Amino acid sequence: MNMHAEPFGKDDSYQYNPWRAPGQAPVIDPCGQAGGKYKQTPVGGDSVFVSVKVDGKAYAMGALGSQVLPETPAEDVTTWQVGTTPRVAWGMRYNHGGGYQYRLCPAEKMPCSEEDFQQIPLDFVRSSHAIMWNNGSLYPIKGMFVDDSVCTVQPKGSTWARNPIPRIHTDNVGMAYVGNCMGTTPPEYCSPNKNDCQQFPTPCPDLEGVAAGQMGNWYKSNGLNESDVPDRNTHEGACSGDWTLGMISDEVVIPSTLKPGKYVMSWRWDAEETAQIWSNCADVNIAA
Repeated sequence: MNMHAEPFGKDDSYQYNPWRAPGQAPVIDPCGQAGGKYKQTPVGGDSVFVSVKVDGKAYAMGALGSQVLPETPAEDVTTWQVGTTPRVAWGMRYNHGGGYQYRLCPAEKMPCSEEDFQQIPLDFVRSSHAIMWNNGSLYPIKGMFVDDSVCTVQPKGSTWARNPIPRIHTDNVGMAYVGNCMGTTPPEYCSPNKNDCQQFPTPCPDLEGVAAGQMGNWYKSNGLNESDVPDRNTHEGACSGDWTLGMISDEVVIPSTLKPGKYVMSWRWDAEETAQIWSNCADVNIAA
């Protein structure tokens, strides 16, 4: 976001948001928080949360994931082997830029703290970055990875991956570079011919430029449903904007020196456009 602004200048509107210092902003809980904030917190965005019951236990807004989420049934837990590179993926509904990282903590330590998870950050297989369409097929893309050679990251020596889906901005008043993206003829979303709409190139330019009628044919030929074609607005393209056509997928490295056992994996997304950190956790078994 806002990559054309002078760093720390008056138009550098996102300089205090988490992605400017990956991994260094504090979190309430490394496994997420129900509703994204405490019920009594007056700020933090539009959080709508209805109390739900899992296994007969009720969870209220503000509940901490590391403390209340039940353990996954053993038959549903994925098993990875040390020294392998399993594929993981995450998806978005609203694109706030930024970047992400996967981390592990021994399940016996739960509830693990953010500091606990930062002890075992997982590296990426940089050549395996891909878009995973909603039907599971992969579209390889070139990724951007951030480590100490780029800027100071936390934990030191770890690697983060940048969100590869460029944001379409039509209403970001106060940015140094505001695009003029409102189209009058299809396709109305950002395309390679509308470079003033996005801060960096789309990872799949061959799809962004496809005309509306041809887009459906491409999706059908690649095993996707025509209903997967991006909606006709200025907020979503084939691989840009508030994107819902697939997930961002990577292979992560399970260290060969890792002790086999039960682990919890935390995924953390440091946002750039907002002062938000999104996180979630999953149970995994690590085998010899």
